[in-house]
Amino acid sequence: MMVGWIGATLLLFGWVLETSTTIKTESIDALNLKFVLLSLMGSTMLAAHSYNIGDGAFLFLNLSLAAIILVELGVYIYKSRVNL
Repeated sequence: MMVGWIGATLLLFGWVLETSTTIKTESIDALNLKFVLLSLMGSTMLAAHSYNIGDGAFLFLNLSLAAIILVELGVYIYKSRVNL
């Protein structure tokens, strides 16, 4: 069980670093909207699955990833409108 929590923490740390770089540089050039949307849908569905099977680490990971992806999507939408 501890391995799941450690893995979730490491994966989230990577996503947080990537998202913070996107926010700091204010660059959406490297963001692929299809990847962001597919990741959001996948994380949301996996969160529902983890809830159904009662896996707390997996639920935490996927809900957190969905939140981080929503931040990236918000940056993408904001920067797209500003650059019009």
